[in-house]
Order: sequence, then structure tokens, then C-alpha cells
Amino acid sequence: MRQDLIFDSKKDRIMNNKPIGIFDSGIGGLSLIKKIKKVLPKESITYLADNLNFPYGNKTPHQLRIISEKNVKWLLSQKAKLIVIACNTATVNSINYLRSIFPESSFVGLEPAIKPAAKLCKKGIIILSSPKSTTSKQLNLLIKKFAKNKKVFNLGSLKLVRAVEQSCSTAKTSKILKDILLKQTLNRADIIVLGCTHFPLIHDQIQKFVGENIKIIDSGEAVAKRIKTLLKEKKLLSKEEKPKYKFFTSGKKKNIRGITFNSTHL
Repeated sequence: MRQDLIFDSKKDRIMNNKPIGIFDSGIGGLSLIKKIKKVLPKESITYLADNLNFPYGNKTPHQLRIISEKNVKWLLSQKAKLIVIACNTATVNSINYLRSIFPESSFVGLEPAIKPAAKLCKKGIIILSSPKSTTSKQLNLLIKKFAKNKKVFNLGSLKLVRAVEQSCSTAKTSKILKDILLKQTLNRADIIVLGCTHFPLIHDQIQKFVGENIKIIDSGEAVAKRIKTLLKEKKLLSKEEKPKYKFFTSGKKKNIRGITFNSTHL
């Protein structure tokens, strides 16, 4: 066998086994990992919880671009072969910028699942996200494109994002949900789109609050499938039988939901 082919094969194998890099303002992106592991069980993951800059929902677009650029640089220093922006707010404000300054890197961002929601909707759609996401041009374009003939209730709450991040009590979280999801709104909707990666972490609590007649959807599975498609196109799918999962925070080292997040300096 030709030596150059042996070398190329080894080089490809090393590249394929590099991790998927994921960043979010905090623990929200953990809701994605379960979906990614199901679709891509052999892929290693390096996760960055950017607690130092939490929350993203009160940052300007310029601030989000600077923050996201630092996060990407750090993940690339950890040999990430693909970057996932596990935050709707960061995606709509920075993904095009990131693609322009890191042209050799592949990015997957998050967008609220408006298209599938519109297909399922018979009454109305509630989009639950952060305040910055509710006013973003990208979200409004998605609504006009896929749900222009539907009733859409675009609701944003930093309080709920913080409650999930801080693992607040069920009672406190329920009070916040009561303030956001008013009865008159729930009576006019049959679909809730979770437009923030923090919210799937309390999916069951939200479902219990709104009742069984309202279906809750998010974009986690679609994102996992998109990652698989990209890796397959670039011939970067891993064959690792024992993938590695590493978790880091830009804040202080902490244990969150049974996971140890080691502190790192960006």
C-alpha cells in the first residue's frame, strides 16, 4: 500500500475523532447534548458554559459578536471540528459574523422551530424565548416565511432563563410561568415553541403547567440531524467507540446537574 495513503488515512482518523464544540451562556446547551448523543453516539463533545457573560439576553448585538468570537477561538484551541452555537440569541446576532471571520470552520446555530410548529398548528403558536430573540429580525423573518397566516404570540423572559440557570424551585419557576403564559393566551394556542435552549431542561414542568392539549416542540433534534449531515458531507463522522465529553465554564468551577464544569480562561 502507498505510504501517502496510509498517512492520509491516519490523518483523517485523527481529524474525525476531534470533538464537536458547543457554547452557550450557561447550562442551556446541555439540552442539546442528549439529542446529539442519540443521533451521533460516537462523537466526542467539548462544552463551554459562558457563565462569566450570562445572560446573553441583555447584551447588544456588538457585545454578542465579541463574546461569541472569544468562545469560538477557545473551542478551536480545543481542536473542535465543528462549532454549535447553542443559543438562539447568540445565533441570530453573531452566526453570519462568525462565518465571515472563521471561513474554514463549520457552524450550526439554533433557530426556533417555527416551520414544524406552523405545520402542526390549528389554533395558535406561542414562541417562548429571551427578550432579545423575540425582537430579532431573524425570528420575524421565520414567522413571516412559515407562519404568516397563523396566530403567533411572541413571548420573551429573562426571568425564566435565570430560573433555569440557577435551578430555582418548582414553585418559583411556576410563578414565573404564570406571569408569562396567561390563560387567555394559552386558550388561543395549541403549540409552544421553546426558543431558548434553557427551556427544554424544564420541559416536563412547562407541559404540566400548560396542560396536555398544548404540544411543546424545540429544535434540538433538528440541530442534531443538521450536525450529522454536515459531518457526513465533510467526511468527519467519528468512529470512536469511547467518545469523550468535557465540560468547561468561563466562570468559577462548579457542579451542575451532576456534571463538573472546570474553569477556564478565554
